[in-house]
Amino acid sequence: MQGNRSFAKCQDCRVRNEEIIIKKLIARLTIILLLLSACSESEQVIEIEDKGLSSSIFIQKVENNSSSEEMTKMVNDKQKIEDVLTMVDGLKAKKTSSEEMMDKMKSTNTYMFAFSKGEELKTGKAAPYAFYALENGTFIFPYNDFNSTHKPLITIEKHEGLVDELKQLLGIQF
Repeated sequence: MQGNRSFAKCQDCRVRNEEIIIKKLIARLTIILLLLSACSESEQVIEIEDKGLSSSIFIQKVENNSSSEEMTKMVNDKQKIEDVLTMVDGLKAKKTSSEEMMDKMKSTNTYMFAFSKGEELKTGKAAPYAFYALENGTFIFPYNDFNSTHKPLITIEKHEGLVDELKQLLGIQF
């Protein structure tokens, strides 16, 4: 009889230990899933679905919070436009506030790339797609895709070489 009680106690202990181990494992997995979902929500990849929608890009450099006609350019070459969109497609970015976006843009020289479906942008009307390239290599995307604004995204890493490549491709001398 004594042996059966000891055996029953050992069984109970083993079952409790297994339950504790399983509970700890579930808790750890839950924490990992929460961390992964938090990371995936904050980090996004820029995806531009239809790169052929635009027929022109208006580029403007803002320097010391002002610009001039000499710091603007219009590009109507569809292949170059698609190349520009392909170059920024796939960048990793995270959500940012409008206030942070404006602070970043005011802190350094900024290139605005505004895309339109026609040969020119309509005054007073928002561009169907745009992004900002800061001279330090930071990119800001206030649009999710063409005609789809969202909370601004800012690149996680700086891409100084990409800013230079865009300027070279589009023949920007300013």
